[in-house]
Amino acid sequence: MIDWLQTLPNIELYMLITGMGISVSTVIPIFVRHHFKLDYNNESVAKGAEEGFKLVTSLTLLLLAFCLVRAQEDHRNVEDLVAREATIIYKLNTSLGSFGTPETAVLQGKLLRYAESTVRDEWPLLAMGRRSSKVSGLLEELSAGCRQLIPQNQTQQFARAEILTTLTQMTDVREARLSASHLSLPIYYWQAIFAAILLLVIVGWFQHPLSKLAIYVGGVVIGVSLILTLLIITDGIFTGQNRVSPIAIERMVPLLGPAARNGVHGSASFDPT
Repeated sequence: MIDWLQTLPNIELYMLITGMGISVSTVIPIFVRHHFKLDYNNESVAKGAEEGFKLVTSLTLLLLAFCLVRAQEDHRNVEDLVAREATIIYKLNTSLGSFGTPETAVLQGKLLRYAESTVRDEWPLLAMGRRSSKVSGLLEELSAGCRQLIPQNQTQQFARAEILTTLTQMTDVREARLSASHLSLPIYYWQAIFAAILLLVIVGWFQHPLSKLAIYVGGVVIGVSLILTLLIITDGIFTGQNRVSPIAIERMVPLLGPAARNGVHGSASFDPT
């Protein structure tokens, strides 16, 4: 259910949650109480219901705020991870250029195809928590080629060590990104949120008079719906309108490839932000 909600545009998601909340918390109870003449006038019950509603509202907002902070932290960490991945790919391209042989020029071309395939082929699969076999194959070819490099002088020895180190970092960061595609709030948080909102709605039914039920409860529900919408769209790391994008890698792609492709190698600088 949450996965489907995360695919909706932000405004549609908010309108859906708000509409459902208003219907359950105000429209239906007002209709039932008015139709069946259940609008009681017990001051003690009304006072207790009001205090209970305030308490449950505070607890619900506190729970939602805690979960939202956690989800936003995960979202931001993954954005930083993608920026780091772009920087490492660019660094590997530079290290290959420093080695300065026809073999490394070929490897730079493979690295370019790897970066392009990451954006084009693998990124859409992240929403389903899957990896691209094509990207994995390109990475294996690149790794095999880098390990077969034979340095002829001290400069190439240093460059080869840097290439292998950077290649390991690139592989590790990719695996971390793939693991991040499974990040989400634990199910027990969603269960707690559902229970808190359900209790909030039930306590709200006992507000008196009906005008207070419509304005007081309805206003709280609109606010809670807004925070709940933010939580749902933020919890979707690679899904929805606010998913983490590959923009950092996309900006780096034109800078990749052999020196002949970019003019003088190393003259361009890359800022993943």
